[in-house]
Amino acid sequence: MQQRNSHELLKRYIFFFLGICLNAFGIALFTRSSLGTGPTSCIPYVVSLKSGLSFGTCTFLFNLLLLLVQIILLRKDFPKYQLLQLPVTLLFSILIDGAMKFTDFVNPDIYWAALAYNILGCVFRALGVSCQVIADVVMLSTEAFVKAIADVTKKEFSWVKLIFDVVMAAMAIALSFMLLGRLESVREGTLIIVLLVGPISHYFTKRLSFTNYVFENESELVFEPKLKIDGTKRIVLTVTSESGSGGRIIAKILGIKLKIPVYDKELVELIAQEGGFTRKFVQEHNEILYRSTAEAFIQNNYTVEDFHSKSYKKLYDAQERVISRLAEKENCIIVGHCSNFILKDDKNAIHILITADMKHRITYISEKYGLNRRNAQKKIRKQDHNTWEFYQHFTNQDWKASNNYHLCLDSTLFGYEGTADIIEDIVKKNYTNAPSVKVKELITKYKLN
Repeated sequence: MQQRNSHELLKRYIFFFLGICLNAFGIALFTRSSLGTGPTSCIPYVVSLKSGLSFGTCTFLFNLLLLLVQIILLRKDFPKYQLLQLPVTLLFSILIDGAMKFTDFVNPDIYWAALAYNILGCVFRALGVSCQVIADVVMLSTEAFVKAIADVTKKEFSWVKLIFDVVMAAMAIALSFMLLGRLESVREGTLIIVLLVGPISHYFTKRLSFTNYVFENESELVFEPKLKIDGTKRIVLTVTSESGSGGRIIAKILGIKLKIPVYDKELVELIAQEGGFTRKFVQEHNEILYRSTAEAFIQNNYTVEDFHSKSYKKLYDAQERVISRLAEKENCIIVGHCSNFILKDDKNAIHILITADMKHRITYISEKYGLNRRNAQKKIRKQDHNTWEFYQHFTNQDWKASNNYHLCLDSTLFGYEGTADIIEDIVKKNYTNAPSVKVKELITKYKLN
């Protein structure tokens, strides 16, 4: 786990606490609907009906068992901070009992009312899962158990999660008949939960990405120029662009002006060699997270946001190694491929975002691909969405957020050559003598108060 100060951790755990509260309330709602409970809750619920123990108590014991199995499976590889699952699970279990008491009034005698409560429970649980994912501190034992299985078996998390849910539901059905002599906890509502919670959570996670700024800590207010480029240092430029804004052309023009290599499509072959992929595989997944709607559904529904499928993660890791190596050894321009994020700590790198107005972009794409304006606009939106999804998945950042770049330029205003000229002038200017000045000194000097 990355190092975080106490102030940031406090904010993250508060958000995480909100997440498990919403999660517990969602579980209580769809359990009270009598249409079945979730696949990770069905076994504790059946046991609670037979034993007389509370739903929360059985949930705690079940999660404690999963934690012990994790420790046995991972042994020395078990992260010590994941022992926090124990107090988190205890709190979660208490919250479930509290939520069950709070929702005691929910006893629908009409099927459609039961269905409505079931769906409402899905929404609360999905929002809770999103909060937990964004907080990024510790996992509940059910998700951590699936990750441990995936790590040990070297299988994709999403498929292990799918198998885990099916096995849990099957075991709950068997226990239900064995212990109660009737079917409890697994019904059509369970299927609804499986189908809805993942996609709704994915939706909420996207919409809540702004909360990353809440967790960031204010740095010291010091005005210190980042561009310190002279002839003895490397020049590394990353160029990210909206579809149809001409970013790739601008990067190539800039490469000629500065007499340095440009890595764009050339990265495909390098990444393929680095990761042991075929060139076709890299081309198909070049800033595209999912190849089909079906694949997107499986990933979104059965993957906690932080756990990528192994093939995609391996591809991104290969991409990261290639880009980092290029930036270390030579002056260069790197186009796209999350390069601005990968090289965010490189002091010699300048990160540039190229934008353009939609009218210009549609004209460019129409001429390039021979499309009518309507289809060109669809293609632009699709390409931008693919870039956003890929970037957000691996960096947890918005690819067009201005704070991820040093320069944001509109090629519509300056033209392709003009935009390249502006960047060239900035790169060639000597910034080595720019002083570091504290903000307070500037306020005094210019009487800004």
